[in-house]
Amino acid sequence: MIALLLGAVLAGELDAATLRQRIEAHHGQPVVVTFWATWCAPCVKEFPDLMALARRRHDVAFVSVSIDDEQDAGALGRFVAERQPPFPVYRKADGHDSEFIDAVDPAWSGVVPATIVYDADGKRAAILQGEHTPAQIEKAIAGFGK
Repeated sequence: MIALLLGAVLAGELDAATLRQRIEAHHGQPVVVTFWATWCAPCVKEFPDLMALARRRHDVAFVSVSIDDEQDAGALGRFVAERQPPFPVYRKADGHDSEFIDAVDPAWSGVVPATIVYDADGKRAAILQGEHTPAQIEKAIAGFGK
């Protein structure tokens, strides 16, 4: 049952290489990648702001990556199903967190929430680590045209 629910609302699992492919698939467009978890209160708090921003900024691609473990998959599926975000939500594939973090971006400490903004060429333009405001995310993507 959980697998059916997750399949209906999650875009799937990904590792760092697959994340890079998702970013490259949006070549020519800025990409905002968020890292979060259902057990992280600041992450849950910021999620509606990210959804609102994604609905306003159609010129920017949004990708969401939950770092919830397999045992939290049910909570993740329910969270996503209830909110219906306008962007794909992936769950980090099982594996060593430190390897994933280093492969995504060595500048990322692994803290969540974290938001990494990539420019239209797929290069990191900004990284926000820890709790941040909608205004900080808006500022990070402000240089990209609407």
